[in-house]
Amino acid sequence: MSTEQDPKNLSRRDFIKNTGVGIAAIGGGGILAGCSPQQANSATPTGEPATQSAVTSDVMNAELAGKKWSFEIAPDPIPESDIANTVEAEIIIVGAGVSGLVTANAAVENGADVVLIAASSSPVFRGGSFHSHTSRYMQEAGFDSYDVTPFYKREMSNASYNIDQDKWYKFYNNSEEAMNWLIDKMEDAGYETVLEHGNVDPGFGAMHVPSGSHSWLSEDMRMAGMAAEFVVTLLAEKAQEGGATIIYNTIAKQLIREDDNTGRVTAVVALGEDGTYTKYVGTKAIVLATGDFSTDKEMMTKYCPWAMPLLSDAGDQGYNNKFKFGGLFGGDGQKMGLWVGAAWQRTFPNAPMIQGKWLCSNQPYGSHRGLTVNLKGYRYGSEDYNGPQGGVNQMRQPEMRSFSIWGSEYAEGGAPWYSFGMVEGADPIPPEVIRDMWEAQVEAGTLVKGDTIEEVIEKLGLPAEATLATVERYNELSEKGVDEDYYKRPELLVTIKEAPFYGGEAGLPDFLTVMGGLRTNINMQVCDENDEPIPGLYNVGTMVGDYYANIYNFLVAGNNLGASCLTFGYMTGKGIAEGTLT
Repeated sequence: MSTEQDPKNLSRRDFIKNTGVGIAAIGGGGILAGCSPQQANSATPTGEPATQSAVTSDVMNAELAGKKWSFEIAPDPIPESDIANTVEAEIIIVGAGVSGLVTANAAVENGADVVLIAASSSPVFRGGSFHSHTSRYMQEAGFDSYDVTPFYKREMSNASYNIDQDKWYKFYNNSEEAMNWLIDKMEDAGYETVLEHGNVDPGFGAMHVPSGSHSWLSEDMRMAGMAAEFVVTLLAEKAQEGGATIIYNTIAKQLIREDDNTGRVTAVVALGEDGTYTKYVGTKAIVLATGDFSTDKEMMTKYCPWAMPLLSDAGDQGYNNKFKFGGLFGGDGQKMGLWVGAAWQRTFPNAPMIQGKWLCSNQPYGSHRGLTVNLKGYRYGSEDYNGPQGGVNQMRQPEMRSFSIWGSEYAEGGAPWYSFGMVEGADPIPPEVIRDMWEAQVEAGTLVKGDTIEEVIEKLGLPAEATLATVERYNELSEKGVDEDYYKRPELLVTIKEAPFYGGEAGLPDFLTVMGGLRTNINMQVCDENDEPIPGLYNVGTMVGDYYANIYNFLVAGNNLGASCLTFGYMTGKGIAEGTLT
């Protein structure tokens, strides 16, 4: 019989008995060493921390922690003699993602002269839902806006109120105008506007995703939530038709700020495809829209250390990254801002955008809501959460591994079934189709199947006795209709009794991007340590600081594209062009 116990059921005496020796051994001196008398010439009294002078140079201390990282140290300015060309426009935009292209279109439509430079060889994009609480389409289709007061209170609480509320309400108050602007463009180009189906938590519960995630379909692409490619392709065309100049394969290297980095930012120096430097002078503004900093391991270690295990080891893979996991860009814009005196956002750590695996999930942004166990075979909480929250909880488990086990009855018990990419208002997936999907995944090797629960447990490589006991306990609670361990909603308690049985390992959560960076005010102006705007310098998109905290939770599906990219890009381009932003 196994002697391993579920830690939830350990008594205080068991805890001391099972951990006391281990704690002493970890100390490195063994049990007896801890009881030996201190020598008379010991440099540090027992129980007192070592003084700083006693700490070797390879050990972290407060002084070392306060030093600058290499990415914070500005390189020498590129000499004027190395700059071969100068290009002048009212607005220089750096980056050809959604936010940069929205800003460019809004600016040229309001009479501005715009040059957009991009390190990529074409427009870049990821994802494809754009959130707005209402729009012309929603009103025509009969979708109501949500009540902002309780909803934003929930989201502020999820962020521990460690965010800039002004930006959230600027988004709410202006998203309808920005969304209608984009809808008009997309529908004029022949695309069909839809809403992406979100997660449902009855009674607008903690995991409910409200309607508002706008997407567009073409004749060939009928999957919601993947419209960003359509958007950037169209916006690049429209910007150039409106008079903007777009120059690809051009890497921004340094900003130029007047008066020894105390005055106005007037230009950006960039390296062209031909290997020469060009100075791009913006008489009204320089707008940074360069994306995240997730492939710079130093920046991630400083600003988002807990997400490091999810990053790819591939390193910087250039500027044409689109929908990929494990890291996107190297923080070019953030670094350039720091070098001219910008401050970092106040929110710490930066919020990563992660997504737990869709392992037999009945919700578009969900994780498995049946039984989930860790590597020891123990259930580790209520499974009633969405994918990002499930991913975070998984990262707390041994070796960050998570497994789910269910029976055939879960096809009916887990209904209604909705998957990523479904359109709001679509019929749910029938249980018989769900079973076919499980069988296809078994064939593909992503799920295991067995005639008995024991067989599934063995195929998953889990400890037999502990896992079987967990399944039996889960069945007991499901039959009672009351989760006495974690109080999951009764309707989510489905027994695991009907063969064949299925199981799978979730795998590490997917890392999509990291949010935020430079300190940014409500007008998207980049600010210094005193919260004073740096004249002439703006940023939009993923770079915008202090909008997210903890994690990007997908409870406002399409929030980044709808707020930071579309609404803020639209308002910024329009405001600079009109002269209402200085």
